[in-house]
Amino acid sequence: MIGIFSSPAIEAGAGRRGPYAAPAGAGFIRRQRLERGLTQPEAAKHCRVSLRSFQRAESGDYVDPSTRRAIERALGAAW
Repeated sequence: MIGIFSSPAIEAGAGRRGPYAAPAGAGFIRRQRLERGLTQPEAAKHCRVSLRSFQRAESGDYVDPSTRRAIERALGAAW
């Protein structure tokens, strides 16, 4: 018998949000923010983006690529 939650991406306790991996830049943004000792609101203000956009970029959710690039540059990415 196949259970309702037969997909490993939606099983409780799987430790994953879904079948898609977070973009590579998401870890960089969090690391850079923490190295600078900034809170998310402070970092968003420094990067000149809304708090919600910053939170999305840091968590790996979709944000416009130009916004992600602007955040990474403001936090010190060498482009």
